[in-house]
Amino acid sequence: MKNLTLKLALKFLRLLPPEISSKISLISIKFFFSLSKILIKKNETSEAKKYVYEMKALKFKNHLGLAAGLDKEGKYFASLAALGFSFIEVGTFTPKLQKGNNHPRILRIPDKDSLINRLGFNNPGIELGLKNVKKNMRNFHGILGLSIGKNKSTSLENAHRDYIYCLQRSYDLANYIALNISSPNTEGLRDLASKEYFESLIKEVSNKKNKLIKHHQKDVPVLLKISPDENRDTIENLINVSLYYGIDGFIVSNTTKAKLGNFEGGLSGKLLKEKSLNLLKIVNSIASNDSLIISSGGISSKEDLIERLDNGANLVQVYTSFVYEGPSMIKRICKGILKAGI
Repeated sequence: MKNLTLKLALKFLRLLPPEISSKISLISIKFFFSLSKILIKKNETSEAKKYVYEMKALKFKNHLGLAAGLDKEGKYFASLAALGFSFIEVGTFTPKLQKGNNHPRILRIPDKDSLINRLGFNNPGIELGLKNVKKNMRNFHGILGLSIGKNKSTSLENAHRDYIYCLQRSYDLANYIALNISSPNTEGLRDLASKEYFESLIKEVSNKKNKLIKHHQKDVPVLLKISPDENRDTIENLINVSLYYGIDGFIVSNTTKAKLGNFEGGLSGKLLKEKSLNLLKIVNSIASNDSLIISSGGISSKEDLIERLDNGANLVQVYTSFVYEGPSMIKRICKGILKAGI
């Protein structure tokens, strides 16, 4: 009966515009989480302290996380974590409020379990975003990543100022921070990956982080989110420069540029799977053994997760498969991993 209800609910939500459907889903998940907080706390205190991966002060209870882009406001991560995710990435936050691109901004490709989005970093701005995060931290049990980016109006020459500002504001609250320079939906953003801009950006970020480590007396990992559309030379430069300046790891990958009819944006879901996996193999061949590698893009099954781990990923993130299947996919993947003994 429960599975039937969930299937009917998902069918209904797919009749609605994607962003409205997403908002209703998030509000519903948060509502039911609020009703069951006491039960969830009891369950968590009885769980054995077993971790699948550890990095610095971070301990991950399973390999599965939720990618940035679903909770863009910092309001829903606690309830999403209660569904079974080990870590949640919130954002992407920019220094100032940003409405994003014009509607419609999300196109479903249901027969391929994929999406094209052209949202454009819509978010409340980092100050309000972090205020929302603080309100919900007391109910959160997991690892919180904060994704940061630049405002659309900020020039590439001044982009480092946006990243440094967001890094400083989020440093004391985040468990890790992701530098998003790879979204295809902000004009010119991916140019930050070029040799013209990248080293100076990462140098500025690294210098600021070193000061923050001393001030806060803690080392918060900083990760770089990579586009699957870059060529091998660019990828090698991104990784080598990142490692030189102490970047802690990589998120592989962001969405890929795609166009369907007149709709153009970032493609995610099963249609991204092969491209994301190929990029993972390249990154793993170049990155150091100490680097945290999070694989994202087209993951929807236990087999997908195992394939990413076998090709160098330490952890994985999902997004589109969760949008299409709902909470049942978390249990399905995590149970499959437990049976496999991973």
